[in-house]
Amino acid sequence: MKNSRLVMASLSLLLGVASSECGGGDSSREAGNAGDIAGITASCAAYIAEVAKTDQCTATVTGSGAFNSTVKWRTSAGSIDSTGLLTLPASTGSVTVTATAAGDSTKTATETVTVAASVNSGFTLNGITHVSWSAGEYSTAAGKMSQDALAAAGGNWAGVMVTYYMPTYISTTIAPTSGGPSTPSDADVVAAIGELHAMGLKVMLKPHVDTLDGYWRGQIAPTDVNAWFTSYDGFIVHFAQLAEANGVEMLCIGTELASMSGSSYLTNWTNTIRQIRNAFSGPLVYAANAASTNGDEYTSVSFWNQLDVIGLDAYFSLTNHARPTLRELISAWSSNKNGENIVAALENFAAAHPNQPVIFTEIGYRSVAGGNINPWDWNNPALNQADTTEQRDCYEAMYEVWSQQSAIKGNFWWAWPVPAPNVSTDTDYSTWKKPAEGIEQTWQ
Repeated sequence: MKNSRLVMASLSLLLGVASSECGGGDSSREAGNAGDIAGITASCAAYIAEVAKTDQCTATVTGSGAFNSTVKWRTSAGSIDSTGLLTLPASTGSVTVTATAAGDSTKTATETVTVAASVNSGFTLNGITHVSWSAGEYSTAAGKMSQDALAAAGGNWAGVMVTYYMPTYISTTIAPTSGGPSTPSDADVVAAIGELHAMGLKVMLKPHVDTLDGYWRGQIAPTDVNAWFTSYDGFIVHFAQLAEANGVEMLCIGTELASMSGSSYLTNWTNTIRQIRNAFSGPLVYAANAASTNGDEYTSVSFWNQLDVIGLDAYFSLTNHARPTLRELISAWSSNKNGENIVAALENFAAAHPNQPVIFTEIGYRSVAGGNINPWDWNNPALNQADTTEQRDCYEAMYEVWSQQSAIKGNFWWAWPVPAPNVSTDTDYSTWKKPAEGIEQTWQ
């Protein structure tokens, strides 16, 4: 972890630390417990936390009959109250929290929290991408409020998205649209860039191409490839010029164009990148689809060596069920529902591209029960129950995993809209005013 050194105490040292206990009684089966207690589980909201801060721990007692579900807490260092609110010690190390069933003291569960001097992602780039699919929205008072709130989430970068459209997935023309989704104007985009710059953030401009017939951009198959690239060149060079004129710090030259980014089109992309570099002097990144370690787009982009930064839109599946624990989410990065070791795969990928830093150009989780299962699935009607806790835990797990690794140098969370969501009902990716925003503020 950047600017911190985690000092892990050994078990023998932990056993030598006096415990702070909340609750009394030491009989194995206390009076008044009419049911049978089967077991107890415990977890804490964060497994890496900062010295002298608080961390909420929870425990669940299971059993049959009218059993006593009360929990007694104790901790090897710091203090913990009857609700499980842990106050961490003022020194680094490791704290063991123990939850004991009040009705049966033989039933206990433990959790370990690492105490760090400071909690920091270790990323050099901490960002969130600002999004709008409505012309004029970026330039409104609500847009400015959203941009200022994005800056308050604590990062040092912001993405700004603007989308042009193909009429169908086989079309050869790319253009703005004013019907249905409507493309922000250049003035809208410039206004968003200017406000984010004024708030002290660096900006990655992220032009997208979508289709109006519902096909994913990774499936496009233009009937005339050369005509499509001619249209694409005009689109992306236009935004390269806009980026240069407005002091944008990084340009994303494409997003999830999986059907068009392979070796068959290397000559086309080489020509496109040459034109972009003639218009824009800053670093270039491409955002490749990354939802699986088994042959997804990021493993076969043909022009990585022509770019300054490698971008992954990281929507890897995690567990196979809704509302997993934080511990399950952390473990899933090394063994997910499909048996993939994502951490190892990305470490190997980064090692194979030593000349370019690798970042998450997109990563995000909907605030919905089951959002971790297939994070890329933005419109599954079966996922309709708002759940800000699962979203929060997915964010915490990402930071706890990748703060300990070297492969990923930065990230852009997806996504920050205009206006603020209705937190009680929203099931989209935004973290604005949701618990996950607090995770961003803690780590960034």
